[in-house]
Amino acid sequence: MIASTVGRLMLAALLTLAPGLSPLRADTLPLEDRLAETIPARMALDDVPGVVVVLIERGAAVWTAAFGFSDPETDRPMTEDALFRVESISKPVTAWGAMRLAETGRFDLDAPVSDCLTRWQPPAGTPLITGRQLLSHSAGVGLGDYAARYAPDAPRPRLPTHLAEDFAMIGAPGAQFAYSDTGYNLLELAIEDCTEEDFSALMGREILVPLGMARASFDWSGAEMPVGHDLHGQPVAPYLYPGRGSGGLFATAADIARFAVAAMAGADQDVLSPEGIAALHRPGVPVGGLFSVAAEGYGLGHFTEVLSDGRAAVWHGGQGYGWMSHLHMVPETGDGIVILSNSQRAWPLFAAILRDWSESLGVEQVGMARVLWAETAARATIALLIAGAVLALWLAFRGRPRRHVTRIGVGGIAAALMLWPLWAAAQDYLFLFSILPGLWPWLGVASALCGIGLTAIAIGPERRT
Repeated sequence: MIASTVGRLMLAALLTLAPGLSPLRADTLPLEDRLAETIPARMALDDVPGVVVVLIERGAAVWTAAFGFSDPETDRPMTEDALFRVESISKPVTAWGAMRLAETGRFDLDAPVSDCLTRWQPPAGTPLITGRQLLSHSAGVGLGDYAARYAPDAPRPRLPTHLAEDFAMIGAPGAQFAYSDTGYNLLELAIEDCTEEDFSALMGREILVPLGMARASFDWSGAEMPVGHDLHGQPVAPYLYPGRGSGGLFATAADIARFAVAAMAGADQDVLSPEGIAALHRPGVPVGGLFSVAAEGYGLGHFTEVLSDGRAAVWHGGQGYGWMSHLHMVPETGDGIVILSNSQRAWPLFAAILRDWSESLGVEQVGMARVLWAETAARATIALLIAGAVLALWLAFRGRPRRHVTRIGVGGIAAALMLWPLWAAAQDYLFLFSILPGLWPWLGVASALCGIGLTAIAIGPERRT
């Protein structure tokens, strides 16, 4: 009876999880029509309130669409001109600013940034760090406190004060890739001290305005924005970071598309030379760890990868509290895509969009689309755990093992399977939440069911002979 019930639960779970994860669609449809099917289905599956997408072909934006809600609680629809926190897409924009200053002789990318710093210096004994190393995340600086957020009207530490608390070296400069928000904040401070200008004003004059990014700014303006949503789908109040260069840019999807277009081969812009743009896009350091699943290298402010047809692609994403963003470009042919969402649950959505975009380019999936592999693995794990629960309950019905050591071992595994979902649910953030926003609760339930089955084996009556 118990095995039969659990078996029905397993079947129901698999039938519930299967639809939408691999949606059936006609591959012959134009990309815009494919996305019009894929995006709403994935948004519903992962509880993503809103998203704006821009497609770029031959160096021009050709399609823009808004989906869902800017504020679900008031039914305010998402609009194409919505202003977003673009989070770490700020980094390639900051890299353009640094390269612009380098090309105009106002900032030396290969000189120690300490030569510029006047308001704060790294601790004594810190190895010399260059702007180029900071741009490529190869300076050996730690990630930093990405949770340092402040309400727009609340006091927040000045950047030198924040760096004094947040700066830490975790490796030798130039040794390897280590993604660092703190590194970009240090670069921001060095740029300000070197030029004796406010970072936001400088970036506006040198980069944002010349590229036609009309609504983009590194300053909070108080303009109406979509409501951000966290990993649990709860609304997020507006906030600011102590630094701006690493993740403080506000922009529309059209603004980011204009930025992307300016980076394409043959673009009509006079902000950077073709050589300067090539330097930003050139792989400078190989990436490792989880980043290696989605990228092969990192240039200056850009992740890099080689597509299956040999073309070079550059990209950057952004994940903040309640916001997510992604920009992917193939500069050689002028293809690109911009995706902005007011939800932290949007990674699988982005991956599904990038999967369709990759197919439209005639190449294998770009690296970020591999986020969907986690769903395949999770579904298989859920099925195995539920099958394990059924088997365990059947074995428990036959009676527990007689050996005491075996019962202790089974009980320990059962405790782990039942307790980790409770521990995970109590955390503010886990990587698991980002890549499996809709599936991780199923994974937790399946794990707990398997744990219950093993507990029944450990504490049930002795096995009959």
